[in-house]
Amino acid sequence: MDEKNVNAKNQKGLIIAGIVLVVLLLVTVLAYLFNPAKPKKVFTTAIEKIYNTSKENRQESNNVGGKFTISTDIHSSKTNEEKILEIINNLNISMDYKVDANNQRMHIALDSNYKEKDLLKASIDIKESNAYVFLEDIYDKYLSVPVTGIEEIFSSIDKVAEYEVLLSNMKNALNKALKDEYFTKESTTITLNGKQTKVTDNQLVLNEKNTKEILSALSDELNNDEFIKSFSTFIDCNEEDAKEMIESLKDEEVDFKDETLLISIYTKGLQNKFVGIAFKDNTDSLSVLKNSETNYSYEIKVGRKSYKGDIEAKVKDKDINLKISFDMNGINGSITFDYVNNTDVNLPEIDTTNAISVEDLSQKDTMKILEKLQNSEGIAELIQALSTLSSVGLNF
Repeated sequence: MDEKNVNAKNQKGLIIAGIVLVVLLLVTVLAYLFNPAKPKKVFTTAIEKIYNTSKENRQESNNVGGKFTISTDIHSSKTNEEKILEIINNLNISMDYKVDANNQRMHIALDSNYKEKDLLKASIDIKESNAYVFLEDIYDKYLSVPVTGIEEIFSSIDKVAEYEVLLSNMKNALNKALKDEYFTKESTTITLNGKQTKVTDNQLVLNEKNTKEILSALSDELNNDEFIKSFSTFIDCNEEDAKEMIESLKDEEVDFKDETLLISIYTKGLQNKFVGIAFKDNTDSLSVLKNSETNYSYEIKVGRKSYKGDIEAKVKDKDINLKISFDMNGINGSITFDYVNNTDVNLPEIDTTNAISVEDLSQKDTMKILEKLQNSEGIAELIQALSTLSSVGLNF
């Protein structure tokens, strides 16, 4: 066989291989187009993402901290309501906290102001089942207040391994408990960014029968040594009680009263991009739609009434800025929540040797505290504003 024929055969082989490759690619694409993800797969993928997010956000350190700030900008068309809302809008509250689970200590710095004038500043230190409160510029000693149940907060932070076992088992149990026949899907149109958009409505249909089946399946799946041990440690009970709680899921009362609950996940495009979620029963519904990476719209329907608004959510690392806008029954505006993660979680040392129990506080000291509170510029202005409400017949 001469060289020319060999080259021709080689070229023919390459062409055939290329055609086969193209056909395989076409078959794969067409199979994807005409056999899109089942609705159960959409839900299990969402569960997997929630699991991964929860696992990532779980603090591995026993020292945690952050700062919360809340502010409002709410208004009403009614004069009396607007007077009250004006006072609320001028209030700003922030709370800076630090937790040391190993030493069972917590420090909270509370700051508040009215019309940008200091209202109340206080630090609260929790240790040894006591809260020590220091009122800045009001009282020069710590006030001691007994607290109960604080140990559970510290212990839950310390149980990272147990938390991960619980999450993993719950994810796997849900994936097995949710059967294909519980799901359905249909094409629908929703409003995204003011535009009508065609999406796929992947629905989990819950009724009395399949809810009982799901609870029974969860009970079977979670009734294993690993989960029971971690669960009992996490909620601080013995393993027998934990096992009994898990087994009791089979006997849980479920009464849907002939109603059906639909949980919808809206997706768009070949990649099943998430664009919203909704919960509906026979009369009421709640939907949250994703307009962009940071903007969501929501609608709440209760009977014949409908309430709509927007959520602006900005997340950077572990810092969160959340602005919720609304318009309900003539009251409209927004509430803004800010959370800044604190990487410096070293708790300050405090001297509580001269702390006074609130029960032992003398009447003289009580009156002195009240007098200083009234002399605070911010408090005085707030009291004045509240008194104007009383003068027009409003109680606040």
